[in-house]
Amino acid sequence: MAKGRRQASRIDRSTFRRAGFVVGLIGCVAVTVGLYEPGADFVVLALILAGAVALFSLLEMLQSGGDSPPELSSFGTAGPLLWVVAVWIFFRGFGQGVPQLILLPVGLIGWLAISFPLQALLVPILAVVGMETGLWGLGFQETAGLAGNLAAYTAAGVGLSIFMSSKAYRQRMRKALIRAKRDTASRQYARDLGLFSDMPGILNVLPDYDLIKDPEAGSQPAVESITAAFDLQLELIRQTLSLSTVALLWPDPEGFEYRLRSIATTRKDIAPGPFEVGVGITGALMGAEDLVSLAPATPSLGVPYYLKQVEVGGILAVRLCDDADEWLRFDDKKIAPIICVDRPGQESWTEAEKTTMTLAAKKLALDVTMSRQFQTMAHERSAIQRVCIAMRELNGALGLEQVLQSTIKAVRTLVGADFISISLACGNGHCVALAEGDGAEQLMGREFSREEGLVGQVLKINRALPAKAQCHGPTQVFGHDHLLVGYNSLLVLPLQKEKGEATGALTVAVREAEVFTKARQEILELIAAQVAVKIGLGHAHEEINRLATIDGLTGLINHRTFQHGFDMMLGREERRSGVLSLLLCDIDHFKKINDTHGHPFGDKVLKEVAAILRKAVRSVDLAARYGGEEFVLVLEGSGEQGGLQMAERIRQEIEKMVLRSEKGSVRITLSLGLSVYPDHGVDKERLISRADQALYRAKKQGRNRVVLWEKE
Repeated sequence: MAKGRRQASRIDRSTFRRAGFVVGLIGCVAVTVGLYEPGADFVVLALILAGAVALFSLLEMLQSGGDSPPELSSFGTAGPLLWVVAVWIFFRGFGQGVPQLILLPVGLIGWLAISFPLQALLVPILAVVGMETGLWGLGFQETAGLAGNLAAYTAAGVGLSIFMSSKAYRQRMRKALIRAKRDTASRQYARDLGLFSDMPGILNVLPDYDLIKDPEAGSQPAVESITAAFDLQLELIRQTLSLSTVALLWPDPEGFEYRLRSIATTRKDIAPGPFEVGVGITGALMGAEDLVSLAPATPSLGVPYYLKQVEVGGILAVRLCDDADEWLRFDDKKIAPIICVDRPGQESWTEAEKTTMTLAAKKLALDVTMSRQFQTMAHERSAIQRVCIAMRELNGALGLEQVLQSTIKAVRTLVGADFISISLACGNGHCVALAEGDGAEQLMGREFSREEGLVGQVLKINRALPAKAQCHGPTQVFGHDHLLVGYNSLLVLPLQKEKGEATGALTVAVREAEVFTKARQEILELIAAQVAVKIGLGHAHEEINRLATIDGLTGLINHRTFQHGFDMMLGREERRSGVLSLLLCDIDHFKKINDTHGHPFGDKVLKEVAAILRKAVRSVDLAARYGGEEFVLVLEGSGEQGGLQMAERIRQEIEKMVLRSEKGSVRITLSLGLSVYPDHGVDKERLISRADQALYRAKKQGRNRVVLWEKE
């Protein structure tokens, strides 16, 4: 075996198809004699046979991919026969209770008619007619049922065939088929050439999608380039040595068969292949020899790609060099790409010709190696781009919410995760700040103790858990009452800045097993460290935003934020024809309080008054420090009566307040001026001006009172 990566045995596909064909015929007879009719006897036998038919049908579908069988003999039609029998078993077993199941056989017949040549469908068609006729003859269905079923099957097959034969459909399908065949051939050739095998380290870190999941998707340009190079070199060899044909035979990755990958020839009778490994000249190169030459050629060692072994005088075959030990070995036999040439003349091959072919083989092998390197570079570039995208997601986030969302995006860029959550440390536990995946809704915002679950343990020990990043069965990740179920790969990483205490944890779970390789875990740990830094910056950014809108002394919003908020509230009330009240408040004799008791005590007075105002208003209202000892309240949906009641309640609360300083007790009073939208004005400036006029009158009338603006 080469690098222990291939099985040593081969599958005898012909034997498998023969066995499947026999099972299909037995199933056909069983359906015909009514073994699957409701109430039939021999239930166990029927189930065993149905299981065998289903198994062979599935295996045939997996092997053939639903394509037309490569051999159009009776046994080559085993796939369609098995599928027909499987559908009829299901239809006859349940069709009487669910008449709509007639669509299954009708659909199958239609699909077979447009997917397979008529020659491949003769046996399945005979099986359908035989089963339907036999069921009618044995009394399991009425004459009308037989006629209706056969008519439906015929209509499905003929109708779809006619539709596919239309000119417009043929044109569209021709383009699609050409494109599909080119892409399929390109992918297959890329697999044979090894253009996306053995990715370098970083590629194993990244998620399995795009070029990482489907590396063949980016292989077509490389395949086209190497194919053009091969064609040119083979034609150059053919003309230089006056040969009939120069062919490049390449083994499939499993070593079952050779495929004709490139050819330069003057002959017309070329068989497309594939060719069984070991047939003809290919068998002579499975041992220690790297070059085999025959002159004259013998029938037992002929070239496999001719339909007729005529006009072949001499054959020479060279195995591509194997410095990197890349080719396959089976039972001490070496299966490698081969350059095979032939000519009509029977003269012996000269040493110069053998040397030329050996050099050509080395050149072709070198081309493959270079193509692999270029393809690897392309994949590695894609991988690095993914890492950069993930880091860019994080670096572009500012606030905490943005950081959390960007973390989810970054992780998904690197891992095809089925579940992701971010937990932040709080007190003696942790809170799930954001989660995506099954059950995420039940986790959002919940707090858990550090004494339970993997996340709690990770926060305590600052290490990733669980060991080997694997889980088996339900796993307690957060708490006793919440288990993650159905995941085979699990990784909980601490969000830790350098060697400091963890500020949270990142949980990533994937249903696929063995996803978190060591390299992938290291990348995620790097991301987690960056997330920890960004979370700290996010908290700082939010604090800066808060300080930009909040008055640092009283905790109420500041004057600038009040102006913006008041505009928003006015616009909202204008749209819905509502009302609101504006209260301007001023602490009475505040300058005297500062002069007598000092500014620190004055600050205390401002804080206590602000606390009462904050407590008095609703969440929809606005409470702000207007400037100095002045405060402002905006009461949404409150008219004159509501504004007066709120103002009087606040005034009384302030009046009851008694503060103590080093010089004794101090009583505080408040004067308030009220204006109402839209009665006293519809724009912000006028409402503020009239509330200020009302406040001035309250001061002038003796303070510690509420005054409603009135026109003088």
